[in-house]
Amino acid sequence: MIALYHIIAQKSRILSRMKGKIIDKKEIATGTLQVTFAAAEPFTFKAGQYVFVTLINPPYFDERSSKRHFSIVNSPDEKGIITIATRLRDSGFKKSLKELPVGAEVELGSISGSFVLPDDTAKPLVFIAGGIGITPYMSMLKYAAENKLPYRITLVYSNRDSSSSAYLQELANFKAQMSNFKLILTMTEDPDWSGEKRKIDAGFIKEYFPDLNENLYFVVGPPPMVEAVQKALLEAGVDIENISIENFTGY
Repeated sequence: MIALYHIIAQKSRILSRMKGKIIDKKEIATGTLQVTFAAAEPFTFKAGQYVFVTLINPPYFDERSSKRHFSIVNSPDEKGIITIATRLRDSGFKKSLKELPVGAEVELGSISGSFVLPDDTAKPLVFIAGGIGITPYMSMLKYAAENKLPYRITLVYSNRDSSSSAYLQELANFKAQMSNFKLILTMTEDPDWSGEKRKIDAGFIKEYFPDLNENLYFVVGPPPMVEAVQKALLEAGVDIENISIENFTGY
């Protein structure tokens, strides 16, 4: 059995639900909404963890309930707030979240997840993100940059096109500011993109990371993408103990 980190529950840093309210909303890429909540109580979390958000009296019905979990985008050093980003879909939850005004109340908590930065900073990290899977990495990168942590990080970020790619400018800023951060962007269906366009397969991995097992690989995105990249890593020759995954479900 493959021993991978896969949304393993960790003791919650918020022991029960707490009130929060929307303090900012904006579309950060085509079809992607970012929402920031102010929390009513003090809390802590680790970069890479996720939070449950429950809408109070949402305007649209959702058969899956008014509760979803989202990776936290902001750094743990940004106290009192939780920022999330999500692809907009036709579900009642997503339509409600889009229409709720700034100032609307929600319930936040609990916070959980073990998809976090490793304690050992010596081994290079390869972050692989598909689409909105970029969100936990944003928290990790912000935290590493703020605290000048000595991680060596390469981010491989795959999207269909640049217009639907969240946080491109922020990632460019990290690249300019952090000497130990490398960025590889691939746009698989963008005719105007002059850079990398391939999907992440075994050949892609071996080309960019010839010293395969000197790295730790983290993979986040929709389940089909995560499964395909995990398979590609194994086919390329990456040892299973060097792979950590997290599936984003419930789009």
